[in-house]
Amino acid sequence: MFREYSKALFKRVDTRQLMQFKPPTLPPRIYTKKIDVDNKHYGAFCQEVEWPDAAKMHPLYLQMLSLPLQMQCLLDKKSPFPLLGLIHAANRVEVLDECDLSDTFECRVRFSDVRPHSRGWEVDVSLEAFQQGRCVYKAISSYLVKVKAVHVAPKAPTQDIKEACIDSPKNLLSELDVTANTGRRYAKTSGDYNPIHLFGLSAKLFGFKRPIAHGMWTLARALSFVPLSEGQHISDVVCRFKRPVMLPCRVNVYQLCRDEDRSILEVTSSDDQQVHLDAEVSTL
Repeated sequence: MFREYSKALFKRVDTRQLMQFKPPTLPPRIYTKKIDVDNKHYGAFCQEVEWPDAAKMHPLYLQMLSLPLQMQCLLDKKSPFPLLGLIHAANRVEVLDECDLSDTFECRVRFSDVRPHSRGWEVDVSLEAFQQGRCVYKAISSYLVKVKAVHVAPKAPTQDIKEACIDSPKNLLSELDVTANTGRRYAKTSGDYNPIHLFGLSAKLFGFKRPIAHGMWTLARALSFVPLSEGQHISDVVCRFKRPVMLPCRVNVYQLCRDEDRSILEVTSSDDQQVHLDAEVSTL
């Protein structure tokens, strides 16, 4: 995806739309592509995030494969948003039916929503994947576009998915060593060569003291620790990214208030003083 990032350097941003009070206009175009899963690539992804059951599709794999389509969407000539500098704010994944890795996926990506945020605008890019005419998978990536505009107001209170877990004990699933080359390693697998993930110098150009891990890597790695009974699979993931994971570092992966078909994951710093992400995970 070097080509897309090269285009992003020269993309003209419609700052007038971003600075006005009403939400910017979203381009209506739908980007489509038929994708056949390469078993070798899928195996490399599973190895990277240590997914324990390679026969069952990792719930984030299709969303990762759709990244080139998402970038095309964000680079649309009618899109007012910049590609470089976007902050991955949230993720939602729904596995609606069994995904057959040996069959072709028809993927459709489009802008689906935009809303005011205390730091600018938050825009949703949605993915739908079809097999044999059935929608088997849906995902939404939410990105923060930072801008000082007239609509920006003090941050409104938001519902924390962990509110129901206040009195629940934390179950430590893993202590992870996140190495300095994690961003470059995952970029090789995902194709996401955003400079903020690669080297200290390239990260500093975008305001980070050190390179940061891909949010998708952190979430995918955390999901690999979710305990599943025989025959169970992850059907729904709702994640909010809180703070970037600076490389290298150690992080803790916790599970909170688990029941038969739902649990809360939390990824924190090694001293538990900072929360990097939390996610509500449903299983079937």
